[in-house]
Amino acid sequence: MALSFGEDYIGKIRRLFGLNLYEAKMWLALLSQGKSTSGRLSDIANIPKSRSYDILVSLENGGFIVRDLGKPISYRAIPPVELIEKLDEKAKEDLDLKIEKLNKLKDSAVMKDLQLLYDKGIKFVEENKVATSYQGADTAYFRIKKSIKNAKKEIIVISTAGSLEKKIKSLSRALKQAKANNITVHVYAPVKDLTGALASEIKQFGKFNKTNLDIGRFVIVDENEIFMFTENEEETHPSNEIVLHIKGKYLPEKIKRLAAVHTV
Repeated sequence: MALSFGEDYIGKIRRLFGLNLYEAKMWLALLSQGKSTSGRLSDIANIPKSRSYDILVSLENGGFIVRDLGKPISYRAIPPVELIEKLDEKAKEDLDLKIEKLNKLKDSAVMKDLQLLYDKGIKFVEENKVATSYQGADTAYFRIKKSIKNAKKEIIVISTAGSLEKKIKSLSRALKQAKANNITVHVYAPVKDLTGALASEIKQFGKFNKTNLDIGRFVIVDENEIFMFTENEEETHPSNEIVLHIKGKYLPEKIKRLAAVHTV
C-alpha cells in the first residue's frame, strides 16, 4: 500500500515540522501504520530502501519516532499530541540556552573587541552628516525605536492617514516610555476624525495634530535626525519598505515647520 497523501499535504507537514521530503513521507507512513519495519515503510512511502535507515535515524533523533529492538527492528510513531509537547519543551530549552549564550556574549572579550573595532571604524565618519538606508519595515522600526529610546527632548511622528494605525502600533511602547522620560511627543496626520482605540492610544503618550495635507511619512527625533519612509505603503510589501535615516538639523527643521504650517 503506497502513501496516499497529496503533495500539498506533504508540503504542509514539511513546513509545520521542519522536515525534508523523505522525512515527511516516512513519518506519515509510520503514523498510518502505528508500528512497522524499515523495509515496509520505504515501500509505503515510496522511498529508496538505501535511504530509509538514515531517514529513520533522523526522525528518531528529532523525537518523532522510537525504535523497538527485536528481530527485525521495528519503529513506532510518537502520538502527535505527545510529540507537540516534546517539541514545545525542546523549543523552550533551546531558547533558554540561546538567551544564556547571548547574555554571556554581552560581557565577553569577543564583544569588547568587536565594539572596539566598530568604534575605530566609525571615527572615520562624521556622524552629523551620515545618511543610512534600511530595507524592511521591521529593520527600520527597530532602528527608529532605538533613536526614540535615546531622545532627549522631542519626538515628532508624521504619517499618512492609511499608515497611521500601523505606525502607532509599531512605535507605541517606545513612545510611552519616551513620555515617561518627559519627552514631548507630537503626532501629525491628515485624519478627518480620530476616534476610538487609536485616539486613546495616542493620548497615552502624546498629542495628535490634524493636518490638511498629506505630507508623507517621517519620524523626527530631537530635531537633529529624521527617518523618511520613501515608498507608498499601499503598494509596497513591508519587506520592501525603504527608510532613509538622515542626521543633521536642516531637513528635520523644514519638515517640522511644514507639518506645523498645515495643522488645522
